[in-house]
Amino acid sequence: MPEFTWTNFYSITKHHPHWELLERAASLFSQPGHALDLGCGAGRDTRFLLSRGWSVTAVDREAEAVALLAQLPGERLRVMQSSFEDFDYGHEVYDLVSAQFALPFNPRTSFNDVVVRIKDSLKPGGIFTGQFFGIRDQWNVPDTSMTFLTRAQVDGLLSDMRVIELREEEHMGKTANGEAKYWHVFHIIAQKVAA
Repeated sequence: MPEFTWTNFYSITKHHPHWELLERAASLFSQPGHALDLGCGAGRDTRFLLSRGWSVTAVDREAEAVALLAQLPGERLRVMQSSFEDFDYGHEVYDLVSAQFALPFNPRTSFNDVVVRIKDSLKPGGIFTGQFFGIRDQWNVPDTSMTFLTRAQVDGLLSDMRVIELREEEHMGKTANGEAKYWHVFHIIAQKVAA
C-alpha cells in the first residue's frame, strides 16, 4: 500500500456518497438550517447538506480540502481552514454539527474542550452527529496523537445531551485506501437539551 497522504484520501473519497449517519441526523429536522461540517475533507457531506437546502460552514485544517470546497457554489457555503482546537465555534450558532470520522484526529489534550465547545455551538434542540473511536481501535498505539475513549468516557461526554443513537461497533474492515484495519467506533446522534 502507498504511504497515507491527505491528497490520496481526498482523491479516493471525493466522489464517495455521504455518510448514512449524517442523513439520519439531518432527517430529524422539518426544514434545513445552519450546519457545521467538521473535518469536511473532499466535501462528500458538505455536498449532501447543500443539496438538501442547508447553509453549511465547512471546516478542515488542510489547505487542499479548503481548495476543493472552494469550487462549490458559495451562496450557502462558508469554508474555513482551521484545526478543531483553533476554530471559533460561537455560541448557539448551529442547528446541526457533523463530524464524521473526524474528531478522533483531535489530540487528547484538547479533545474534551473541543467537545464542550461543539455542544455550546449548538442551538437548543440542535443535533450533533459523528464518531468517537474506542480504545480497542487498531490505531490506538503508544505515542499516538489521536484520541480513543472508553464507553464510560463517551457516556460522560454525552451526559448533558439526549442520546438519540449511540451504536458501538467493533470489526475488521478497511480504511479508505483499502488497508485492513480493526475498527472500534462509537456512532453518535445526540441532541442538545433545550434550556
